[in-house]
Formats: sequence, C-alpha cells, structure tokens
Amino acid sequence: MSIDMTLPPARPPWWYWAATVIALLWTLLGVVAWTMDLMLDPAALAEMSPAQQQLYAARPQWVFVLYGLAVFSAFAGAIGLLLRRRWVTTLFLLSLLAVVVQFGYILFGMDAIGLLGAGEALPFPIVIVLFGVFLLWFARYARRHGWI
Repeated sequence: MSIDMTLPPARPPWWYWAATVIALLWTLLGVVAWTMDLMLDPAALAEMSPAQQQLYAARPQWVFVLYGLAVFSAFAGAIGLLLRRRWVTTLFLLSLLAVVVQFGYILFGMDAIGLLGAGEALPFPIVIVLFGVFLLWFARYARRHGWI
C-alpha cells in the first residue's frame, strides 16, 4: 500500500478565472471564424477584395488544416485551463506553432503583405500571435504557481 504524497493544487486567484474565461471566449471566436471560413459560399467570396479573393483561392489545404489545428488546440487548452489540467501548456504551444507557420506562409510565402499592404495584412496576425504567446505564458505561469 502506497501513500500519495502529492500536494493538492493551490487555489488560483480570482483573476486566473477571469483570464481563463477571456481565453475561452477568444478561442471560441477562433473556432467560429474557422467554421465560417470552412462554409464560405461564393456570395461571401464575391464580397472580398480582388487581392483577398486571390489569396483565398491560392491558399493550400495544409494551411487551412494548420488554421484548424491552431484554433481547436487553443480552444481545448482554454477548456483545460477551466479544468485546471497541466497538459494545457502543450496545447497552447502546439497552437502557437501552428499559428506562426500558418501566418508566416500566408504573409511571406503567399506575399499577403505585397498584395494587401502591411496595414491590412499585418494587424490581425500580430494580435493572434501575441494572444497565443500570452496563452502559453499564462499556462506556464499557472503551472509554476500550482494552479494547474
């Protein structure tokens, strides 16, 4: 018979839960955006600018798969934060790597900056990457403090 000597997880502060709910809502928006992209119809495509249509048409399927991997792993990570699971750091790292490769290819491999201009092509990816960095940092911070 063995005795479990592990300590119970520390109680997170109130702001852990606030940040976790924000993370859940943010990642849910990503899932919704991916789903809308999946179901994009010709009428919605016609409303895009010619440069956006060109990028959409030229996007390889593997980039869309990375997009799904990024949003669904982040969403699962946010759920893991709610459940206080240690594996969330792995999911947020996976999501961040998928986002960096996806946007790196779109911005530089497909020349989205040249087609759309930096003012249109860069802000959204920068925000997404920064939020991904924050989620990974937050998960590691919570893990160090024993909250997950």
